Amino acid sequence: MTHQDIPRADDQIDISAFIGVLRRQYRVIVMSVASIIVLAVIYLFAVTPKYTATALVSIEPNRGVLSEDVSSQNNSAAISAQVEGEVAILKSSDVLLALIAEANLVSDPEFGVTVSRSARVMAWLGIETDTTTEAGAAVTDILRRVGDAVAVRRRGLTYLVEVSVTSQDPERAAELANLLVSIYTTRQVENKIRQILASRDILAPRIDNAQAELERLQTEADRFLENVVDDFVENSDREDLIGVRDRFSLAQGQLDGLRQQSAALRAIVEGRGVLADQSDLLSAAVLELAAQREALQRQLETDPSASGIDAAALRAELANVDNRLREMAARDRDASLAGISDLTQVAERARAELREAALASDLPTADLSMFYRLQQESATARIDYENLLRRLRQLETLADVQISDAVMASSAVMPSNPSFPNSRLILVLAIVAALGVGVGLAFINEFLIGGVTSEDQLRELLNAPVALPVPAISTPEEGDVTSQIWQAPMSGFSESLRQVRRQAARLTRPGEGGRIYLFTSAVPEEGKTTTAIAFARTLALSGTKTLLVDFDLRKPSIAHRIGAPASTALLDALSGGATDADLAGCHFHEVETGLDILVGGGRSDLPTDTLVSSTRTVQFLHKLRKEFDAIVIDTAPVLPVVDTLYLTPYADLVVMMVRYAATNQRDVKRAAERIRGDMLDGVHVLPVLSMEQRGKKAYYYGGYYSGYQSRSSGS
Repeated sequence: MTHQDIPRADDQIDISAFIGVLRRQYRVIVMSVASIIVLAVIYLFAVTPKYTATALVSIEPNRGVLSEDVSSQNNSAAISAQVEGEVAILKSSDVLLALIAEANLVSDPEFGVTVSRSARVMAWLGIETDTTTEAGAAVTDILRRVGDAVAVRRRGLTYLVEVSVTSQDPERAAELANLLVSIYTTRQVENKIRQILASRDILAPRIDNAQAELERLQTEADRFLENVVDDFVENSDREDLIGVRDRFSLAQGQLDGLRQQSAALRAIVEGRGVLADQSDLLSAAVLELAAQREALQRQLETDPSASGIDAAALRAELANVDNRLREMAARDRDASLAGISDLTQVAERARAELREAALASDLPTADLSMFYRLQQESATARIDYENLLRRLRQLETLADVQISDAVMASSAVMPSNPSFPNSRLILVLAIVAALGVGVGLAFINEFLIGGVTSEDQLRELLNAPVALPVPAISTPEEGDVTSQIWQAPMSGFSESLRQVRRQAARLTRPGEGGRIYLFTSAVPEEGKTTTAIAFARTLALSGTKTLLVDFDLRKPSIAHRIGAPASTALLDALSGGATDADLAGCHFHEVETGLDILVGGGRSDLPTDTLVSSTRTVQFLHKLRKEFDAIVIDTAPVLPVVDTLYLTPYADLVVMMVRYAATNQRDVKRAAERIRGDMLDGVHVLPVLSMEQRGKKAYYYGGYYSGYQSRSSGS
């Protein structure tokens, strides 16, 4: 394995760091999870539950087809396409509109018409609106709501279709699902019948034309044959043929009479009455009943009450006569039709005998050719007519026996549990989403909004060449934690301060006089005073002549930390109220480390920024440079007060303390920008990440200005 194959530490997932972020930001995670779950529970209680009822429809194509052409029944692809088409029809606007009309959903409180807010306002103002437009919009709105409530889908690749309806009322949902299937199957049968009848209507004119053509050809053939037969009978002098011809002529005459009689009787049966020129074709009984009917009709047309006749009884008697007349006319018509059938057979037999005799004789070739041609055309026309007539009868039969291709395989029943909302699913999703949001907010708070959690993050945040950590120390709250520098020189805390000393030496330029190390922070409670004391002691122990100055004039705390009494000598010297000799009152020398310390204390009568920006302060710093190799200055935080910014031009290195996972990153960046704005060229900012826990009493902006006498161990 080459060195390229060895995974780098930066490419590996730091599980402990991830868990650490979750542990530090557990409050954000818990609050996020709790908030989202509470909102989900409120939503579940507030939302109106809906119920879904499902009916199962089986699509069986060609169930209603009685024709001999069943090739499509075995075509699975065609059947599958038809099933998909039926699914689309079930959800079509036409079917849904029929459901709306059948179930009266227009007045339904869930799906029906609702008055819009704008319409109510217009009505309240007395402004008339276009009701036509509103009606159209209302129908569209109802159709949309019903369409949203109806779901139709095919179950896999089977011929089963699920029809579901969702409603606030479970009983209503089942009722609408079953009604929708019923409407669909009924309309399917109606559409099939409508298509068949349309085909029949298209076929009827062709049948009439075929019949007319057949009759024309038969008439032409009969006329031609009759002429030939008449000539043949006249020239042959055969008595038998003359008798057949006379029988044929008699039958034809009788047929004409019976046909006229049948037409007259049909007019009576259909209620058209007795025609004046057809009275000689009717029987005496029919004529007598017709006369009675006419007399009753005349009586009704006059005023029956004038002659004392009951009009209702007269109408009843007229109706009775009408019924008897129709019945008798129907019987006579049936007899006429039977006679027509018998005479037709007699005429056809006579005609056939004459044809056979004529065709058996030596007829001219031209006559025979013409006869056979007319006979062939007549036969072809008859076949066409019979085929069309058979198809017409078949269509009429199909229209009478059509059934739906879809059957209700399983009707919808009233659901017992709501389909919406799915409480379990919503809660599970809410928990998952809450955890995701909580973890996301935790990381946002950790790396963007919240505090800094690693020296690398701090270095990148401030674009500094290096950043160092300082670990926390397990000591009593009121104890001097920085005494670890000489009491436990091999501890992690002492080693971290030696690292700070080394980096400080690397980042400061050599020059005349002592180096000024300025310790500050963005906000209070960042651990700057603790680190400044420990750093100064580390320098002193290394043999460097070091002075620690408490320049946090607003809230001096070094005296309290090292157990020395507070003194106003430094304030008095900077304000001109004391001489340099008076500084002995605030000067302390540590025997253990050799560190010199100037402590502070008290309240100045002048604004502190006036003091630190005065000529005396500049002269004071120059004097300290001449007397000491290193001057460590503990200053005020940058964001609450301006004092530190007057001192940064004289610093050789600014050490900026940042509390671990506590200080807002935006505050850290703003403070660094202010510091760099007043530093000299070539001077660096050394960020140091303090792992010390923030004290319970934190001095924030307002409290920092007024908290001179407050005591805090974590400043």
